[in-house]
Amino acid sequence: MEGRFGPQVTPAEIIRQESQFGRLPLLPAEREYGPLGAHATCFAYAVATWCFMIGGIVSNRAGAIQGAVALTAGVLVGVFITNMATALACHRYGLEQVDYCKTAFGQRGTRIVLVFYIINQIGWNGLILVMFGNGIRNVARALGYQPGVWIVSAGVIVGLWLTYLLVTRGVHLLNVSNAFIAPGLAILTVAMFLLLLWRHGWAAIVAAPPLAPGPDRMLDYLLVFEWGVATGISWWGAIGFLARNTKRRRDVVYPQLLQLGLAMCLVCYVSLFSSLVARTDDPTEWMVPIGGPVLGLVALLFVALANISTSAIQTFTCGLAFRHLGPLKERPWYQLVLWTVVLTLPYVLWPEELYRRGSTFLSYNGTIYAPICGVLFADFFAVRRGRVDVWGIFDDDSSGAYHYRGGYNWPALVAVAAGIGLFYALLNPLTFESAPLFRWTTASLPVSVVSGLLYWGLMTFGARRAAGTRAVIAPAARRLLRPNI
Repeated sequence: MEGRFGPQVTPAEIIRQESQFGRLPLLPAEREYGPLGAHATCFAYAVATWCFMIGGIVSNRAGAIQGAVALTAGVLVGVFITNMATALACHRYGLEQVDYCKTAFGQRGTRIVLVFYIINQIGWNGLILVMFGNGIRNVARALGYQPGVWIVSAGVIVGLWLTYLLVTRGVHLLNVSNAFIAPGLAILTVAMFLLLLWRHGWAAIVAAPPLAPGPDRMLDYLLVFEWGVATGISWWGAIGFLARNTKRRRDVVYPQLLQLGLAMCLVCYVSLFSSLVARTDDPTEWMVPIGGPVLGLVALLFVALANISTSAIQTFTCGLAFRHLGPLKERPWYQLVLWTVVLTLPYVLWPEELYRRGSTFLSYNGTIYAPICGVLFADFFAVRRGRVDVWGIFDDDSSGAYHYRGGYNWPALVAVAAGIGLFYALLNPLTFESAPLFRWTTASLPVSVVSGLLYWGLMTFGARRAAGTRAVIAPAARRLLRPNI
């Protein structure tokens, strides 16, 4: 362990570093976020530029009122689905969420979820940093320069460097930075909205048509609702990190519902309304026209800071995920962060091409995480009744509570595969072509319900005798036979 922690490190320091930068469960005294920290971090997460990006995506299909209503309804549904099981379990047991998935998917089956998880984190990280680069380009334009796409790529590189510096210094620095960034962004968001009303008026905002509506308006509204659900579900990648670092349970549930749900929607409204009036879905292009040269530049700078903070959280959680991969388990923390940086480099090479696929990436999150959330919800509440064997999570022996057959819990994998198939049958996330049933059910919500019910049924009637179907309370003298940490 010397290569991982350095020479002459005390056992207490090893445990502290392993808890913060590794996968050991966090004790309440080791957690960083109290009420203010939890709300500030969730709010800083919520007002990051992906919210502005989502508002721009919605403006292509719906107007101000219809888009706001459909998006809010979808986001709240999505946040509820992803929050209840994962957040409660990760907070109660101090677990990192990929470890928590082993209760449902098994020791090796969770690696499949891990791949989806890393794609989610890298994808959001890249989109955020491209918008950071777009912000730098538009600041230069506001100052009279006309740089090319190269400055966006340079912005992504700078963002990756700043993120690396922030992440390698731990959670506390993230908490401190968010406490300052969140209030500033809140004030700027309100100021931008008031300026929008003053310069254009509510009547003009409401009357502005969508940027690129489809031939069927009802289908457009349902797509916006579906994007909202997918947006709420997309928080799955951050839920475990936030929950395990929060001291009290009430500070897990309320901040996430209020900030990741409602506060995020309010920021999306500003982006939606501004996109409709300015006739562009790129938020870095309407900030200066709406806010003027001074406030617009300040807004771009503050959003850039929020981008780095949000990117740091994404990178932190992705680094923890790499701890599950055998060759990387014992590597120092800075090397895991570097792996995340390397995987984000395609956004340096093709920033605009990947950024334009933001709506497709959003739908991908609904396609993948809706069935996963349904399975975890059924597993935590119906199968295990809220009780998890923490020892079993970190024991890869064949007799372990969550080893199952060969390390895979097939009912969970079958339920997720069936859910993905059902999603594609209802809505194609690449072309947005939909089945007639989509008008009545949408996609993510029924997929999560069906996957959860299928998993519960398979576990109840087909896997009663399988190891791990019931949580085991570990005695004090219990030992890990084959540790996987």
